[in-house]
Amino acid sequence: MRFYRELKRAAAFRVVGLAALLAVLAGCGAVLDMAEDNEWRWGFFGKVKFISPVKLRIGVAPFSDDVGLGAAEAGSNLARLMSAEMAKDSNLVVVPAEAVEAAMAARGYTAPLTPLRAAEIGTDLRLNALVLGSLSEVKKYNLRKGWRRLARIVTEQHEYVNAVLAVSAVDSATGIVLVSRANTGEYDGGSGNDDFFEAGDRTGHIPSQEALESSLDDALTESYYRTLTGLAALPFKARVLSVTGGQAHIGFGSDVDLRKGREFVKLLVEEVVTNSIGDSYQIMGAPVARLKVAEVGESGAALDITDGQVAPGDVIQAVD
Repeated sequence: MRFYRELKRAAAFRVVGLAALLAVLAGCGAVLDMAEDNEWRWGFFGKVKFISPVKLRIGVAPFSDDVGLGAAEAGSNLARLMSAEMAKDSNLVVVPAEAVEAAMAARGYTAPLTPLRAAEIGTDLRLNALVLGSLSEVKKYNLRKGWRRLARIVTEQHEYVNAVLAVSAVDSATGIVLVSRANTGEYDGGSGNDDFFEAGDRTGHIPSQEALESSLDDALTESYYRTLTGLAALPFKARVLSVTGGQAHIGFGSDVDLRKGREFVKLLVEEVVTNSIGDSYQIMGAPVARLKVAEVGESGAALDITDGQVAPGDVIQAVD
């Protein structure tokens, strides 16, 4: 229960019910060192491998409170914790969660963001993707699990708390959802555990601080890995900002390790497919333009157009 132990060291907690749980997460440290733990937990063949030849620049928006906890800082704190975990991966450049909040405030947007609005925020912050999340469910239940189901006479039901985080990542260049998944964390409170519920709550409506923290620990760990998997499959894309004198200009540079000589292509969009829940996907075709990085600044680059044509607003992607 590393997350819980880290939180206890970071601040003294007040036991004021479920709403206070997430409010006290402000300024806390990392959830889990998944940069080190991924290979151990998921196995060597499950380790995430990125296809992008340069680093991806991402951000995490404040999580929405679909459960109705009412804690003012809950969504922001979860976003900061998620950002801290994402920043541990050397393939990513993660902007501070505070920068995402400021960009949302400038447009008058609040969580939850639609994919279109997420893409707008991503464009404002020069992101390849924006991660969205929500605390969508907190539930308690009693159950015999595993071997307990085979020994009903000699075992008691255990009390569990599950926290469910729904997390998705939106491609800033296209507004397409890259990955969307509900991630569940589980806490086993044991049988007859007097500390499972908050003091004075014998009706069992409010899980203890420890129970919810532990289940959130698991949910955040799962969310991090699944989101990372989705981002790993994202090609590095950039929107053309302007075209002058045979050169196209983009808003990425040495900040994502972009270097002179890197090649880009503009691909033909053959078809846009929308599924039953409204998510859109692009079916890409052959290259219709080719570009090569000629000049690199800290947050911008100029690319020579070596074949075909591009215009402001076109999306190009890096190739090996």
